[in-house]
Amino acid sequence: MYQMKKNDSRVCSNHFDKLNPLNQIATNLLIDWYDKARPTQLVEDTNEFNIHLFLAGRGWGKTLTGAYDIVEYCLRNDNVVCGVVAPTYGDLKRVVFAGYSGFINIIDKRLLSNIGYNKSDNEIHFYNGSKIIGFPAIEPDRLRGVQFHRVWCDELASWRYTETFDNLMMALRLGQNPKCIITTTPRPTKIIKTLAKRSDTKLITGSTFENIDNLA
Repeated sequence: MYQMKKNDSRVCSNHFDKLNPLNQIATNLLIDWYDKARPTQLVEDTNEFNIHLFLAGRGWGKTLTGAYDIVEYCLRNDNVVCGVVAPTYGDLKRVVFAGYSGFINIIDKRLLSNIGYNKSDNEIHFYNGSKIIGFPAIEPDRLRGVQFHRVWCDELASWRYTETFDNLMMALRLGQNPKCIITTTPRPTKIIKTLAKRSDTKLITGSTFENIDNLA
């Protein structure tokens, strides 16, 4: 896929026309996201920060931010494995995968492989060999023995066990620049306060009113 920058409003037609049809679809999907996303919703892949911690109120666009970041990484990189962890099985299926801002509603179905979306295993397989695997935070041991290039933690402040996050960080070891993206409603839990103080954490805060144009 053509490696456009996130602040590009359009892709050079000469480059775009040379892409195969699926790469054109992927490129258009990401351009649409870059055009509508607020600057604070985009993660810059620099070496300065290993963790991006989004602390924002309801309706800010946290789920959309996390979902698009993982989808973007999968589409821009072949054969990568991304993990996503939500508080419970219900949250994983109802919000992260099938929710209004979840994976299934933002991914063009033509970008999926023959396997596509495996509901039983909470997996999404893309045409380029990349995949997303979902896990519930209530089962920390399920994150033993797996490996990821990138992970998204949804509503970390609501996770029951901190061991889940510890196991997830141990699994984040593939590629040259693995990152953890955290989207959560602010709560003064120990793990949130600890992460916010880390030197390798980029803290992004926000209010519901920043997204007022997209809310009822």
